[in-house]
Amino acid sequence: MSPKRATIAQRREKLILKAASQRISLAQDITPLETPLTIAYRGFQLVRYVKQHPILMLGVTTAVSVIRPSRVLRWLKTGFSALNLARSVSDVFIRK
Repeated sequence: MSPKRATIAQRREKLILKAASQRISLAQDITPLETPLTIAYRGFQLVRYVKQHPILMLGVTTAVSVIRPSRVLRWLKTGFSALNLARSVSDVFIRK
């Protein structure tokens, strides 16, 4: 092998090792941020969902203003549970 190629191969090996150590360091530094980033991501998903379904927010605000908030919260919890169940069941049938 020519000296130039040997130098390039050595440099490449050093860079590969350096990148691997940087990946490990980055993974260790990001670990404490995993939970807050997950919460922020879910918040963005919620905002996106509300933007795509504005009539849902209109219905919720109307229900809260007309009916007692505790009852509305109970209905919403039941509704979201039913929605999640329907989504999981539809995923099972769609995959098959």
